[in-house]
Amino acid sequence: MSLWRNRESRALPTSIDPYQITARPLYNNWSGEVINEVTAFAHTAVLAAVTILADAIASMPVELTRTRGGRIEKLPTPSVLQKPNDHQNMFEFVHQTMLTLALHGNAYIYAPRGANGLPVEMRNIHPRSVRGIVETDTGELIYDLGKIKYSSKDVRAIHWMLLPNQRIGISPLEAMRNTVGTGIAMDRFLAQFYGEGATPSSVLETDGALTKEQAQQIRDAWMEAHNKHRKPAVLQGGLKWRSITTSAADMQMLEHKESIIRDIARVYRIPLHLIIGTGGDSQTYQNIEALGSAFFKYSLLGWVRRLESCFSEMLPAPQQVRFNPEEFLRADLMTRIRAQQMQIMSGTMTPNEAREIENREPYGGGDQFVLGIAGAPMAGVEGGDLPTLGTDDLPPERSLRNVQPVQPLVINETPQDISINMPEQRVNVEAPMVTLQPQTINVPETVVNLNLPEPKIVRRKVERDADGRIMTIIEERVDE
Repeated sequence: MSLWRNRESRALPTSIDPYQITARPLYNNWSGEVINEVTAFAHTAVLAAVTILADAIASMPVELTRTRGGRIEKLPTPSVLQKPNDHQNMFEFVHQTMLTLALHGNAYIYAPRGANGLPVEMRNIHPRSVRGIVETDTGELIYDLGKIKYSSKDVRAIHWMLLPNQRIGISPLEAMRNTVGTGIAMDRFLAQFYGEGATPSSVLETDGALTKEQAQQIRDAWMEAHNKHRKPAVLQGGLKWRSITTSAADMQMLEHKESIIRDIARVYRIPLHLIIGTGGDSQTYQNIEALGSAFFKYSLLGWVRRLESCFSEMLPAPQQVRFNPEEFLRADLMTRIRAQQMQIMSGTMTPNEAREIENREPYGGGDQFVLGIAGAPMAGVEGGDLPTLGTDDLPPERSLRNVQPVQPLVINETPQDISINMPEQRVNVEAPMVTLQPQTINVPETVVNLNLPEPKIVRRKVERDADGRIMTIIEERVDE
């Protein structure tokens, strides 16, 4: 009996997990490449798609707004939305949040609130640091980070796609692990092919036998005569020249690489011209602007709304955070001027509002509306006979650069003592009515006006009979 027995070995089933995680425990996809947040950036399409999303959204200015009476008002930006923590500014923080969200499909932000209702700071938590999420009886979520636990009051979560009854969203990187792994495997093959391969560019063939010295002489003579020259070649002694071209399989591999780039762009909904991809669509100078608008509408807008909703939940109601896409959607100069001219002439924009869009200083009288429609009289001209259109006594401050922080309102009211001594008289003084206007409170001096009847001095004269009984009472007024 042999000591080395032949044991039967069976392949692991491949139908357990479509991503081949449990069926092939050493590799997490069919290609055999390890895919994580670091190795995924080795594929240029993933690097380009993720960074363009993060750069585009982080470049948008963050504004604080408030809706009151159906009108959106801009508020001064708090410091936490300018520098979220000691190590990051707002651009870096939003950029890091988008990278985490685009790769893992989940982003967790630590934002404890202060006494004023605003977050004290905002920091990103790596999704892999969250080991578990437990819901309490009160509906509060507890995030387990190992040594410490945070509640949903201090941690806000953003998800790419979240299914019902799930607390962890789907990861784009995990969903594309086979696609990304195939692309990395092809890049690795090409690198080894050109780095370790010995395929020459051309071959000189002959039917005769050549010694090593003769082959070296023929090669050196060929290189000396034809290197960087387009001279006609003269071959003798049965020599033949043959070029080494790329095989059809290699050409198909290059086409397959481009199809992988299109697949990654399709997942993130990135136009191919933004990541320098080929095939699938065509771009011209005329439709690039339309494609940019479509990119914001169908790609960036969903990510922006996720961030806006998360940041707004951290602020006291009714304050909201808004990413301003005007710079991103900024048209060319001629288109902007024509659009602003039409809005000014139709009375929907003032000249100073148009100048603010172009980053220019306002001028006096530019806050008045001007109506210039054919067949309608002019309105809004200073010193004219017609009334101005929609003007205010004090022009509104539209630029946040000139807005000063709102100071706390202090009401100083000096108490007044009112003493009234009247015999058998009662005076009921109602409390003064104080009307509070937004940001300004004017409390008039309390004045009490009493209309009291003029005092009368009456002298009574009583007439009695002989028995002392009262017969008549005569009242006479005595004027002093």
